[in-house]
Amino acid sequence: SPKTEYSLTVYAIYSSLTGDSATITVQTAPLPQVSNFRVIEEGLFSLRLGWTPPLRKPNGFKLFIPRTKRPGFSYERLLPGDASSHVIDSLEEDKEYIISIYAVYPQGPSEQVSAMGKTLKLVQVKHFLVQNPTTDTVQARWASVRGATGYRLTWESPDGHIENINLGDTFNYYMIQGLHPGFEYTITINPIFGDSEGPITTAKVKTLESSAVQILKVSAVSTSAAVVSWNSVTGATGYRLAWGPTPEFVGRDRPRQLALNDSTTEYQLKNLAHDIEYVLTLYVLFGSVVGPGISATFRTSPLGYVSNFKVTSYTSTSIDVEWSPIVGATEYKLSWNTGIIKPQSRYLHHSVLFHRIKGLNPQSTYMITICAVYGNSEGPEISLSQLTAAVSDSGPIQAVREVKVVDIGVNSFTLSWKKTPGASSYKISWVPFIGGEEKSHVVSAASTTFTIQNLRESSAYKIQVSLTVGSSEGSPVLVTARTLDLPKVNGFVALNSKDNSIVLNWTRVADVSGYLLTWKHISETLGPSFTSYKISELLNGRTYIFTIRPLYGEVEGPISTVYQRIGKTLLKLYESLFGS
Repeated sequence: SPKTEYSLTVYAIYSSLTGDSATITVQTAPLPQVSNFRVIEEGLFSLRLGWTPPLRKPNGFKLFIPRTKRPGFSYERLLPGDASSHVIDSLEEDKEYIISIYAVYPQGPSEQVSAMGKTLKLVQVKHFLVQNPTTDTVQARWASVRGATGYRLTWESPDGHIENINLGDTFNYYMIQGLHPGFEYTITINPIFGDSEGPITTAKVKTLESSAVQILKVSAVSTSAAVVSWNSVTGATGYRLAWGPTPEFVGRDRPRQLALNDSTTEYQLKNLAHDIEYVLTLYVLFGSVVGPGISATFRTSPLGYVSNFKVTSYTSTSIDVEWSPIVGATEYKLSWNTGIIKPQSRYLHHSVLFHRIKGLNPQSTYMITICAVYGNSEGPEISLSQLTAAVSDSGPIQAVREVKVVDIGVNSFTLSWKKTPGASSYKISWVPFIGGEEKSHVVSAASTTFTIQNLRESSAYKIQVSLTVGSSEGSPVLVTARTLDLPKVNGFVALNSKDNSIVLNWTRVADVSGYLLTWKHISETLGPSFTSYKISELLNGRTYIFTIRPLYGEVEGPISTVYQRIGKTLLKLYESLFGS
């Protein structure tokens, strides 16, 4: 028999005699027992047990809970010899149990092995957080409950409307959607253990009245930078700012975006391209949720041209020139030539506003050009011409003093200057910066103002004023100016988007002769009294680009653009440039 003591005696036997005996005591080995017997999973009303079977396969296993430990309760189960785990159910929650097992062989049972296990307690969810509210969503997070097979999440509005959802045991986060703005909601969660539900954990949260930025401003716009500012949004975890060229300027610069923390309400855009219209969109972030956005457009300044460039005096071998400073310039490039010899140039520090050009030839006409340098870029050039004096000349005719542009219109400039004693007349000439026909006009010696008319809108001009004494003309004084832009359409929005139609609204522009409305490859010319227009036969779910320009006779004003997905909510221009 296994694990039994035996006395073994040996006698020496001779032909007719028996010798003395020798005796030893030995014990047979025990039957192989179960090893690594343990509780591998605890449930609310169950325990899962596991073990390593002995190398010698038994006929079976006897699993039981000794009665002495649980009066009135008995559990016995005979399991097959190839079993290595078993679930005991119908237990009580939050109770300790001692479970025993032994292997069964033809020779009898092995020694029993015991393990202790405790069923789980029906507990509530801990660390339940409801956060990042928007106007229609909140985020719920919680710590996983050991042994739970799932969770029930419930939310109730102030008017008593209740909704809930059952979630699996792997969930510890859920976004509740479809809420109403400005409502306080009661959010509850309880763990589920099979057919039983644990205690409820409760939290309250109020959705935002508004989750969008209300004020978005662009200021301090220069040739390569702009400052964007906005009002903070309660509950926001951050902001996403995106900017890029509008459709008219695509290719001149690349779209960009960045994320900002919730304390930021101002940001400086840098490394912008000059003279480009940009659209920027600011989105509010609520955790991983991107809230509504607000858009604005702005245009960077063109590379500045040098103003008040003039000849202050000259001799037979030199010309003195001066000019006004320009913001952002790092240098000035001054060039001169007679049209016969190769042009000569000199780069001057941005603090230098005067230069004497020496070593010139008497009675020679020199073309003198200046431009501002911005790092590696050169701004537009300004040119004037000056005839050096003859060697015998007693002195040059002085230049007109205090030449100013006192009024700028869409199609006109008004100049003023100080009257010069002895002048016979004044000559005013002007030419577009980009080139074209130079025009001039002569006014009497009594005049101190002149209005240049019939200019092109949004255009820069070079203007020169010189005086004449008899048949001689003095050095011209150069000033520069840019006509105003034509007014653009403001308040251009898309409303009432239906399955296949949309209504566009805008604010009336004064003094227009009409509006040019375009979408896809279609254009519609509307009268000046229109402030809205309905477009039908559009494709549901498709995004369209709608543009409008004011018309001033044959001249088209600046463009205004809106992007709209038919049947959906309004899309900002950002989504067209960067994706949603």
